[in-house]
Amino acid sequence: MSQGPDDKAGGLIERLPPERDEAQDDRAYTVEVNIGQATDLIHLDKCKLVVIDGPDRGKTLVVDKPIIRIGTNERNQLVLTDNTVSRFHCEIRLQGEEYVLVDRESTNGTYAGELRLREVVLYPNCELLIGNSLVRFEPMVEQIPVFPIARNNYAGLVGGSPRMREVYGVIEKVAGSELTVLIEGETGTGKELIARAVHDRSRRAKSPLVIFDCSAFPENLLESELFGHEKGAFSGAIRTHKGVFERADGGTLFLDELGELPLNLQPKFLRALENGEIRRVGGERAVKVDVRVVAATNRNVATLVEEGKFRQDLFYRLAKVRLTLPGLRERMDDLPMLIDHFLTELRKRGDVPPRVAGFAPSALDALRQYDWPGNVRELRNVVERAAAFVEGERIQVEDLPSDLQARLGHSEPLGLPAFTQFDPDENLKDAKERMVALFEREYLVKLLERHNMNISRVARDAGIDRRHVYRLLKKYEIDIPDREE
Repeated sequence: MSQGPDDKAGGLIERLPPERDEAQDDRAYTVEVNIGQATDLIHLDKCKLVVIDGPDRGKTLVVDKPIIRIGTNERNQLVLTDNTVSRFHCEIRLQGEEYVLVDRESTNGTYAGELRLREVVLYPNCELLIGNSLVRFEPMVEQIPVFPIARNNYAGLVGGSPRMREVYGVIEKVAGSELTVLIEGETGTGKELIARAVHDRSRRAKSPLVIFDCSAFPENLLESELFGHEKGAFSGAIRTHKGVFERADGGTLFLDELGELPLNLQPKFLRALENGEIRRVGGERAVKVDVRVVAATNRNVATLVEEGKFRQDLFYRLAKVRLTLPGLRERMDDLPMLIDHFLTELRKRGDVPPRVAGFAPSALDALRQYDWPGNVRELRNVVERAAAFVEGERIQVEDLPSDLQARLGHSEPLGLPAFTQFDPDENLKDAKERMVALFEREYLVKLLERHNMNISRVARDAGIDRRHVYRLLKKYEIDIPDREE
């Protein structure tokens, strides 16, 4: 095309292929939902495509997907029966506040009037000639009001506090859209459960939910895990490997620990979101993927952007809706309900005696005094440990884990008295083995709590192999709960 970037042709402007900075455009479409404040409106971008001439005349499509594919193949969003249209003829991509049409090297081309298009910005009500079919493009914006849901549980989440009811309301409205969601909050607040709820209530619910922890792989393996690799791409690549984008095709990719995504991989990740395509390591062809991304982090990504550790354009692309979860200390009204929920789960598994009715009032008061840095996940761990050793019908303060009692000022930490007390009739070898075992178990429990049950981080901190961590867990019968809370 010979026209400059400001020359219009039939309601379109030429878009040149080189990368551009879209951060300011993306910012306009980022909605930050701060739980605890009045929730306003979520803006949902949609577009309407109307076939006004051709074999499919009258066909209409209203869609909110960030990438809309047009062609004769059934995998397209707008499927045309026109035999002059290619299988994957062209795409309309939402980039920031603009819709961009990209011709996919179609046989008969995409036109605006007499002008053959390559990559252009679309304007409202422009008409595109796709093969012999004339299609009108109409952008739309839907404003979705968000209201709290008056329930005590929702999609696996437990709690009836005002803060949680607002969370439920946001999930209810966001889930059915194609918006990317960034879930922020402290570790253990339930970010994975939020992601599961968004997926389960979306149009993608029957397709895969693939969970990927950015902190669980060394940097040199991350690209292969995200995008896959071809056989022979590198030493040890003995077979073709599909990355998480391909495995999540048609479904949802939950990207946990987003703040750990290396800076050098972020441009490729951004291109995958913008273009709906990935390229495997060592591969030559692009692979189309249809994936909705929900991301989570316990780090302040906005601060990482300011520090130059996270790309601004990727941040705003992922954070179409930002949902900040409350810590447990901010929803202490939910404490009894959460405890009952965990005890019920333990009873179903047979891990708590039937005689145990619950927590004594004094024990509940003690738990209310704690600030819960590990949030709901830490509470579940405390309930499981207390229920395992209780002797009476009610869990008392003295039944709580000794390290928690120590932090509350009720007793000395578990390790110190055990190391200072010994049986004079016990020989040195047995006493030493007992103290080493006690130390190993307590050391492991503390690391697990510090790293919220992340085995990779525990192994790194302890300077041992992951397999050795698993052997110690088995040796000391330490149960690791699912990382959903």
